[in-house]
Amino acid sequence: MLISLSVRNLAVVEDLALTFDAGMTSLTGETGAGKSMLVDALSLVLGDRADSNMIRHGAERAEIEADFSLNDNPLLRDWLIDQELDDDEQCHLRRTISRDGRSKGYINGRVVPLTQLREISERSIDIHGQHAHQSLVRPQTQRELLDIVARNKGLLDELKVSYRDWQNLKQQLENLQQQSEEQQARQELLQYQVDELEALSLSDDSIGSLLQEQGQLANASQLISTAESGLHQIFDADEVAAYDVISHILSELEKLQEYEPRFASAVETLNAAVINLDETATDLRHYLDNVELDPARLNDIEHQLSLLHDLARKHHVEIEQLPRLFDELSEELAQLAGSEVTLAELHKQVADKEKHCRQLCEVLHQRRRDAAAPLSEQITASIRQLAIPAGSINIEVEPFADGKITEHGADQVRLLVKTNPGQPAGDLAKVASGGELARISLAIQVVTAGQRSVPTLIFDEVDVGIGGSVAEVVGQHLRQLAMSQQVLAITHLPQVAAQAHHQLQVSKKHLDDSTHITVDKLDKNQRVEEIARMLGGVNLTQKTRSHAEEMLDQAQQ
Repeated sequence: MLISLSVRNLAVVEDLALTFDAGMTSLTGETGAGKSMLVDALSLVLGDRADSNMIRHGAERAEIEADFSLNDNPLLRDWLIDQELDDDEQCHLRRTISRDGRSKGYINGRVVPLTQLREISERSIDIHGQHAHQSLVRPQTQRELLDIVARNKGLLDELKVSYRDWQNLKQQLENLQQQSEEQQARQELLQYQVDELEALSLSDDSIGSLLQEQGQLANASQLISTAESGLHQIFDADEVAAYDVISHILSELEKLQEYEPRFASAVETLNAAVINLDETATDLRHYLDNVELDPARLNDIEHQLSLLHDLARKHHVEIEQLPRLFDELSEELAQLAGSEVTLAELHKQVADKEKHCRQLCEVLHQRRRDAAAPLSEQITASIRQLAIPAGSINIEVEPFADGKITEHGADQVRLLVKTNPGQPAGDLAKVASGGELARISLAIQVVTAGQRSVPTLIFDEVDVGIGGSVAEVVGQHLRQLAMSQQVLAITHLPQVAAQAHHQLQVSKKHLDDSTHITVDKLDKNQRVEEIARMLGGVNLTQKTRSHAEEMLDQAQQ
């Protein structure tokens, strides 16, 4: 419930502080007195868009504050706790607007983004404007009204998320399908290249071994000749073989070592040399015993290397880089093969998400149909009380003809109205006159307002265009709503003002070339005077006052 509102330096308001009570409160005053300015101030403190031109002339900053009770609003209390903005069971809002265009919002003394002020608005207050009937002819507004009554917000939020996920997946699938032809051609080329390279059993070791063996076979004659010459000079040459020469020197030094100990190091070195020469000769003999000229094997190896060089030129790489190229092409091929799986998975995800959206739409459709009939009956009963005695409302909920679904569901919601006997029901915009449209809008607002969870309802001159007994019925409806919710009604109609539990009078005064707005809480006698003014104009008579008092007494019974 709204407890208080203070406004400083906003438009013609210099400094204003108001308190509000439970039940129904009417705000009355002359046309142009500034009644709707209070609604504007409340909208600003709840996050509406601000403009520096709204600041009072001569001031640098406008400031609006509002206090809400949490005793009747557990939804708001829980939200404040979740946002860590709670403070001893109070909800104090503050909004400042500076001349330089900057604007700040506060919740319980903490700076917050304006989106959080709007979150407070959704959980605390509903404002019904005087031009609501103009939007009522739109199918979107009719659908939204039905969804409010059916309490479909949670379901619609879930559908909105699921629908957008579905659309994103469809876009991904479309993009992937557009690429599929190019991918198919690339995949075929890669498969051919991989098969061609795979047939050669490529590896870093295999290519190195081929190059080494080709070098050996191509130079086999020189290798054999060199090995034979080396063996001859090391071991087989008569008297001049290196082995024999060093062995002779070693033998002589060993004989003299007992006379010259310093020969020990030379003896040790020559001993090792003899051993090494012996091992070298053995290695060369082994090599010569096993090596042979093999022109066929050489041709085979050179053929393999020729193929590898051809492939290397084809791919613009060195022959040693072919194994790495094979790995890269194989990996790309695997990824493209995987994209086929991805495409199939994406098809399934799109189908699953669409199925989920349609399931949500079916539930939404049924909830709308379940709510449409009783709501139609309630609105029909209400408009008949508002001087459309033969009127009837039928809310039609039908699936879209082409089976399409949107983030708002798969239904076309139409508010069909009949205002005269014998007349077929038709679209609201085509059947109802301007006055009838205003009364139907008012009936809908009154009926649907009582089914919303917010504790405070504000009606800003929604009774424009009606009067007499119809105005009294409107006042009674608003008073009935105030049994369960706080109702603030800005009105020019005495019949409506008289139904209120409390009444505030808004006045505009001109002092010293400046304009000021004042708001007074009226007692019983002051209410009589104000209602009499609303009934009779400037020159009030005792008869007018008596009528006003009678109207007030009857309303308060």
